[in-house]
Amino acid sequence: MTAAPLLSVRGLGKRYGGIIALDGVDLDVAAGEVVGLIGPNGSGKSTLFDCVTGLVAPDAGRVLLRGEDVTAQPLHRLAARGLVRSFQKTAVFGTLSLVDNLVAAGQARAFGGTLRALALGRGAARRTGALTERARRLLDALDLAPLARAPAAAISFGQQKLLQFGSCLMSGPEIVLLDEPLAGVNPLLIERMVAHVRRANAEAGTTFVIIEHNTDVLLGLCARVVVLARGRVLAAGPPETIARDPRVVEAYLGGDDQR
Repeated sequence: MTAAPLLSVRGLGKRYGGIIALDGVDLDVAAGEVVGLIGPNGSGKSTLFDCVTGLVAPDAGRVLLRGEDVTAQPLHRLAARGLVRSFQKTAVFGTLSLVDNLVAAGQARAFGGTLRALALGRGAARRTGALTERARRLLDALDLAPLARAPAAAISFGQQKLLQFGSCLMSGPEIVLLDEPLAGVNPLLIERMVAHVRRANAEAGTTFVIIEHNTDVLLGLCARVVVLARGRVLAAGPPETIARDPRVVEAYLGGDDQR
């Protein structure tokens, strides 16, 4: 008997005025998968993440997590259920140290939202010994331990991307949605990020869905790739099949002016 998908999207639709951003998207992600999501600019990739994580309410369709309808639920509630995401722009707290950034991310799941967790203050972070210890171990794994007490605003853009990735892992999620984690990152940090994704997947069984324009890296990382074009699923399958699919090549070479 085949196990039910961890995450399912059924008939997801989203329209902005006369522009159709998503047009009946179906997607299943099994537990333990690393799935790539690619497509031309404006194909609906980030809109799909926004609808899945409750930042935008879909006009049609459903989002199911372990078979339960979680459509339009806010991100902090999804985090409590084991689903977290990153953003294209780094979302770190610049005045907080790296370790406090990670502790705040861990508290967000426990206390029902990042802002509420931050309102508890740094004293709460110090009292939460288990979270602090986990944050330090995670910083060590991400090669950021020497910067643990530095303010997040003082580290490089690529290091902030690593920190944001670490924030996603702090709560021990089942599934992580990464939105262009490699954009603007130098090759050395790209290698680190890829290694960390593989490690989290292999050691903790974390499931990943990754939007990324660096297709060379993505095709080597993911066991399955889904291609969006004009708000629809154009193709899905193993990387080697996707790389040879003439429809995918045409969609990229022909461009897509849809926003």
